[in-house]
Amino acid sequence: MAIPVSLPEGYEAIWAGTAWGFAPAAALPWLRHTLEAGPDLHRWAETRSSARVLRGRGRVFSVEAPVPGPEARARWVVRHYLRGGAVARVLHDRYLAVGPPRPVSEVRASVEIRQRGVPTPAVVAGVVYPAGVFYRADLATEEIPDAVDLARILFGEDSLTEDMARALRAATRLIRLLERRGIYHPDLNAKNIVISGGSGSDVAHLVDLDRCRVRATGVPAPSLPMRRRLARSLRKLEGLSGRLLGAELWDAFSQGFVEEA
Repeated sequence: MAIPVSLPEGYEAIWAGTAWGFAPAAALPWLRHTLEAGPDLHRWAETRSSARVLRGRGRVFSVEAPVPGPEARARWVVRHYLRGGAVARVLHDRYLAVGPPRPVSEVRASVEIRQRGVPTPAVVAGVVYPAGVFYRADLATEEIPDAVDLARILFGEDSLTEDMARALRAATRLIRLLERRGIYHPDLNAKNIVISGGSGSDVAHLVDLDRCRVRATGVPAPSLPMRRRLARSLRKLEGLSGRLLGAELWDAFSQGFVEEA
């Protein structure tokens, strides 16, 4: 597998055994040691004494940061890339080795999106494990303190209507910002928007960026697809949970798109 080595400024790549990875220069010794100790970054996170399991596709771990990341946050989130949709039954965690691997796409998008002022956690490491014409991959990002995904806020057992309405307004502000800054997320849903803050200062952050499309500076992203995609996600979660958001919350969702930015 030919690994592209074109990475954003500040990131460097290494080979460690059969794995290829990247991280900020200061974190490369840690990454090399971790990969040489094996077997992979995700398993390393799973075995940390500080590991907490987060909700998401597959097992996502929150661990204490072993070295400082770009923003020196206390904890990292480590996830293993898994396929979604019907193809997941066949390929599970394998991706065809064509074009940039998912971690490379994600770090490129992350750096550009952050430069455009969109809240998203910084990438601290990515690893690719070649396997013939396929590859598997892991990614580590800095954890946003006290952040909760939109799905849990809206459909958790202890959710309060006031908190739910604020979170929806924060999510719509994020979508409007993405549209203005030329960033299109084709799979925007209630689990890849996380909310931090609270007490009226909620901030929505975008996560899972490997499929994001970043347009040229000054070119806005399509205005409707992300809104419709998030609405479908909320409707699906209503059906899965058996809990309806109700007219008040759907009004808050709609009103968020017409409020002043």
